Amino acid sequence: MPFISGLSFLGTHARLCLPLGILVALLLPDMGSQIRHFVPYIIVMIYASAMIRLDLWEALRGALKPRRIVQNIGFSLGILVLVPCLFFIIAQGLGLPDEFLSVLIWYAVAPPIASTIWMCLLFRFRPILAMELVVMTSLLAPFTGPFLGNLFLTDVVPLNSFDLFVRLALMIIGGAGLAILGQLALGRQRITRNETAFDGLSTVAMLLFLIPVFNGTSTQIAADPYLAIQLLCLAVLVNFGSQLFMIGTAFLFQQPHRRDSLNVMAVITGNRNVGLYYAALPYDPVMSLFTAMYQVPLYLTPLFLGWLSRRSTKDR
Repeated sequence: MPFISGLSFLGTHARLCLPLGILVALLLPDMGSQIRHFVPYIIVMIYASAMIRLDLWEALRGALKPRRIVQNIGFSLGILVLVPCLFFIIAQGLGLPDEFLSVLIWYAVAPPIASTIWMCLLFRFRPILAMELVVMTSLLAPFTGPFLGNLFLTDVVPLNSFDLFVRLALMIIGGAGLAILGQLALGRQRITRNETAFDGLSTVAMLLFLIPVFNGTSTQIAADPYLAIQLLCLAVLVNFGSQLFMIGTAFLFQQPHRRDSLNVMAVITGNRNVGLYYAALPYDPVMSLFTAMYQVPLYLTPLFLGWLSRRSTKDR
């Protein structure tokens, strides 16, 4: 079928299609503010296209084991509390300007973005663990994020934690529900046989996500290209820096299981749902531009991890 073949092509070449999508999104005309209303539905699609390939019932049984719950809470608090504290200390030591400190903190307190589950599937980095941590951090972040934001920043507008919690929970439930319906309709065997097509479906969802996020960004870049370059450098530094640190730590361990866990931590620690707080906070042009610039390292992550994988294989 041409449709399945097209999805398989996108899935096979996802690492190149994602960066190219950024260039295309920058060239699109301004579509108005209404386009942003589609973001939650696209995120549900991103969750569903990754979750449909996982054994969700087995994952749920494993995630409810007391030891696993304690482990995941520990990992999640490390991502949502320890990392922001470290970033704040480093930023203060370097004398980072307030406008950059603000976007850095909101990045650091954000939960991992939904597409990290698919990225872990792409690289066989324990996708079940990735899903557990994405769900856990997404349910904790509405409470830890506003608290740390108020602790580290001045003049922060109060955020409705319960509203953020409900919004994220509904997107997760919507994605899981669609995935379960898809599994019942298609069957696990057919889904397994068409893995590259589902990679393509995830790629399509991520490319669609770029349309509302980059809407009007080319105008902002043209108005202040120096600020755009600074924010791009900051986004690349925090994203790839976080991933490199975690992957470097993974090399200290001989056990494959621990290495895989740290590889998952690398992907989800670096790639955050910055748009969550961008949407919740009053409009800030710097935060708006950072959210767009942040998509560059996010969409380069599959290419970046592929390069690291090849290098590590050669070194061995």
